[in-house]
Amino acid sequence: MANERPKKKRTSRIIIGVTITLALVFVIFLFITTNFLSRNMLVTETAYHSVADDVVKTTALVVRDEAYIPASSSGGVLSYALSDGDKVAAGGTIATAYHTESDVIKTLRIRELDDKIGYLESLNSLTKSSNISLDTVNNQIKEKLVTLIDRVNTCSFSDISVTEEELMTSIYRKQILTGEQGKFDDKIAQLKAEKATLESSVGEPVDTVRAVTTDTATGLKEAVSGYFVSEVDGYEHCIDLNNLEKIRYEDYQQITADEPDPDAYIGKVVRGVNWYMLCPVTADQATNISHYSATVSVRMPYALSEDIPAKVMYVSPTSSDGNAVVVLKCTYMNAALSRIRSETVEIVVNTFEGLKISKSAIHDGEVKRTVTDENGNRKTETKTVQGDYVEYGNELRFRQIVIVYSGEDYVICNENPDPSLLFNGETIALYDQVVTEGGDLYDGKLFQ
Repeated sequence: MANERPKKKRTSRIIIGVTITLALVFVIFLFITTNFLSRNMLVTETAYHSVADDVVKTTALVVRDEAYIPASSSGGVLSYALSDGDKVAAGGTIATAYHTESDVIKTLRIRELDDKIGYLESLNSLTKSSNISLDTVNNQIKEKLVTLIDRVNTCSFSDISVTEEELMTSIYRKQILTGEQGKFDDKIAQLKAEKATLESSVGEPVDTVRAVTTDTATGLKEAVSGYFVSEVDGYEHCIDLNNLEKIRYEDYQQITADEPDPDAYIGKVVRGVNWYMLCPVTADQATNISHYSATVSVRMPYALSEDIPAKVMYVSPTSSDGNAVVVLKCTYMNAALSRIRSETVEIVVNTFEGLKISKSAIHDGEVKRTVTDENGNRKTETKTVQGDYVEYGNELRFRQIVIVYSGEDYVICNENPDPSLLFNGETIALYDQVVTEGGDLYDGKLFQ
C-alpha cells in the first residue's frame, strides 16, 4: 500500500503536466492560425463606375407673379372650365355660374361626355392606320404598363391618369389590329344622345368668371393670362418679385401671409413663365452652391418624381447667425407644381462620376518612382500618398487614388485623373479587386 501512493502521485503529476502542455499547444496553435488568417485572408470589392450627387437638403418657399381672380358678383354655383395648371388666355373663361347645383353637375357630365366622345373618335381613326406592327403595339403596352407601375410605386399620382389613358389606347389598338374590337360608332352615338338630353335641360348661366383681376390700390381691372390655380393661401403677394435679388435671411423669416378673404376669390392666375424658390441654407451650403453651379436640378421627393431644372439667381449675404437665402429661378410648370407653396427640396449642386470604393479600403502608403536628373543620374523618389491595395495576380499592389467625392461610407475616385496629380502615374482601374479588410497589408505582399 505504501508503494502504491507514490505511484498514484507520479501518475497524477504526469496527467496534469500533459494537460497543461496540450493546453499551451492549443493556445499557441490558435495564436498562429489566427495571426496567419488575419494576415492572409483578404476581403475585397470590385471597383465599379458610379455616379454621386452633391445635394443640399432644405425647404423651399415658392413665389410667383400671381393675380387674384374675384368671385362672381352675381352669386350662383360655379362650374370651373379649367383644372389647376391649365393655361388661360387674357380674359378667357375660368368658370361659369349657374342657378342650381344640379345645373353644375349636368355641365360637368357634358364635359366628361365630350372627352369620351373625342377619345372614342380618336380610337376609330386607328382602324385606318395599317403601318404599325403588332410587335410594336405589344412593346408599347409593356412600356406603358411599366411606367404605370413605376408611378404607383413612387406615389406620382399627379399625371397617372395620362399614363392610364395611353395604356388603354395601346390595348385598344392591339384589339383593333387583331380583329377583337371593331369601331365605336354605336357607343359614340349613345354618348352624343345623352349629351343632347343634358344640354336641353341645363338652365341659362348666371354669370361668367373671366381671367380678369382688380388692382386693390387703383380699382382698375386688367385681363391676365397664365396658369390657373383654384386655391389661394395668402402668400400670393408676400414679396415683391422685383426685389428678389435684395432679399436677406432676416426678410425671409419675416414673410407672412396676406390673409385674404377666401370667399372673395375663386382662384388665381400665375402670370409669366418664371417662378422662384426661396431656400434657407447654412453659410457652408451657400458657399457650395455659389462655388459650383449657375444651374442646378431640384428634387421634391414628397411631391414629384421628376427633377426640376433651375437657375441660381441669387445667394444672399450670410446673416449674423450663419444662415443665408438662395433664390432659384424656374420655368418648368405642371399641375402639381402650380399648387405647391412650401415643400422639402433637394438641390443637386454637382454630379460626380468615377470609381466607387469603400472608405475602409483607403490607406496611407508609399509609392516610388525613378527619375533622371539633369546630369543623367537616375534616382528613386518615395512619397506617402492616399490609396488602396488591389489584387494583382497573387500579390498586392498599392495604388494612389484621387478622390472627387466623399459619401458617408464610400468615396468616388477619378478614373482618369490629371497625370500631375499622380506621383508615379498609377491609380486604380475599373474592375480592380480592392482590399477592404485584411491585416499586415503592404505593396508586393503575396497571398493565396
